[in-house]
Amino acid sequence: MTALPTPPSRTEQVFDAIVDDICTGRLTPGTPLRQEQLAERFNVSRQPVQQALLLLRNQGLVREFGRRGLEVAPLDREFVSHLYDLRELLDGYAARLAAERRTEAWLEDISGVVRMGEQAFAERAFARMISADVEFHRGVVEASGNPLLVESTAVMWRNVQRVMGEVLLQGGSPAWVWEDHAAILDAITRGDAAHAEELARRHAAHGEQLILDAMGPAQDDDRVAGG
Repeated sequence: MTALPTPPSRTEQVFDAIVDDICTGRLTPGTPLRQEQLAERFNVSRQPVQQALLLLRNQGLVREFGRRGLEVAPLDREFVSHLYDLRELLDGYAARLAAERRTEAWLEDISGVVRMGEQAFAERAFARMISADVEFHRGVVEASGNPLLVESTAVMWRNVQRVMGEVLLQGGSPAWVWEDHAAILDAITRGDAAHAEELARRHAAHGEQLILDAMGPAQDDDRVAGG
């Protein structure tokens, strides 16, 4: 008998909604998060809100401030560097495995994602660009066939998605991003595992520099203002 998928809990629903607000810029760095207000907004009790905020704190998306208060955590250059160091390693490994384990069905699906991203870039549709970018890289991770890698990158990609949103809000995405995606996919399609890994790692390194440039010169508190 096939088990039916478990519907998301109230905590998961609240968690996903807050993550979406942070990643799309609706909740900017430094925004205070009040349990009462969130519970009223999502029409739930305070318990799932409290649990969702605890998960968000553990994943670094919110932080404590004042007396028992929480706020959306600011982005800083050190955090971005750590995040992209990890991304370079994991994305490169995923691309190598994907080149070794790709299937025709997966190649067809991921090619469609690249086309969607290129179209979104042409139309300067920022939200669609972020969505397609994340879908491409998650797709490569899933093609690796390693469930632990999929699980390990989940938290990383929530933070990457947030950082990408900051960059798009401050000036958009350059053409080389989707040129890189097409090149990575080409190497995977040809089964060139070493080249796919090299291109994926290089892409992550370029992405880090793009983020840091968008953040501007390092400040004394080294944070990015909201917006």
